[in-house]
Amino acid sequence: MTKSSIAQFVADKLQKSDSGSLTLLKSFVDRRYEMIWGSGLWRESVGTTSYSVTAETSEVTLNSTVDFPLAAAWDDNEITPVNYETVFSISPEMFDESGTPTNFITLPNDSSGNSRIRLLRKPDKAKTLLVLGKLKVVALADTDSPKINGITNALIAYVEADMLEHLRQYGKAQVKVAEAAAQMALMRDLEVSQSAKITKLVPEVASVWDVSDFE
Repeated sequence: MTKSSIAQFVADKLQKSDSGSLTLLKSFVDRRYEMIWGSGLWRESVGTTSYSVTAETSEVTLNSTVDFPLAAAWDDNEITPVNYETVFSISPEMFDESGTPTNFITLPNDSSGNSRIRLLRKPDKAKTLLVLGKLKVVALADTDSPKINGITNALIAYVEADMLEHLRQYGKAQVKVAEAAAQMALMRDLEVSQSAKITKLVPEVASVWDVSDFE
């Protein structure tokens, strides 16, 4: 269903099909779609972007479509996320070292709202950085359908709840919120249990550790 058809469906149910109500319902669709998008790592909400990074460049500003980074690879080799505290406590010299990056730190967004990361170590050669990131939600036009698989019923229930709350029918609104929560559970089951995937455990040891640390 498109954004307009979802709004119209709820309007017909509640007998609120005037233009003002439809405009309000579309705003509810936008808000709830953004909320659902941000509530999980749906497979439709993640994607990869690549960057040509020159030597001696440690900070990389990510594409404006990326909300925040999830994983990264340097020259086809995975580099793992780490925080400042871990580096300071285990290997602070990494901040000044040059070589092949083995880790990255997520930095605060820049003034334009773009995500940034810092590479550890500072690359000594120009290579390609590949980033897997949570993508920013794209606003729906009236004729657009939500991208997330299985979202329609949850979205309808949430929008109906919002409209009932707007009409001060709080008891009915709470019932629809509970229905929406149940639909969200079905969405997560569709994402985790029903979709094609391979599940495996991959042991990982942060690069700041050495074999001698375990002796």
